[in-house]
Amino acid sequence: SEIQKALAGIISKFDDIEISNALISIMKVETFSDFSMSRVYVSVFGDEAKKKAVVAKLNENKKTIRYELAHKVKMRAVPELVFIIDDVEEKAERIMKLFEQIEGESSDAK
Repeated sequence: SEIQKALAGIISKFDDIEISNALISIMKVETFSDFSMSRVYVSVFGDEAKKKAVVAKLNENKKTIRYELAHKVKMRAVPELVFIIDDVEEKAERIMKLFEQIEGESSDAK
């Protein structure tokens, strides 16, 4: 989406050590139909503490990021932003490990 692309550019140039030193990907942006709010799902490379710290910094700076976004996208109203850790890949990895474990147990039972 246009918001997703614009946010990726804004965050990549953001002047905050916690954010600029992190590998951040905007995975998905869900915008309410009335454009009042957007949930921004981000993937952050690193351990859980690093992920939480980066998302906290993004949320602390969301007014500045929203201001930058208003200059990059052509929208009547720019939504409020809420940054959320996207853990879909981690959940998928856990599910795959469970499948492998079940498969290993079923082959041991034969």
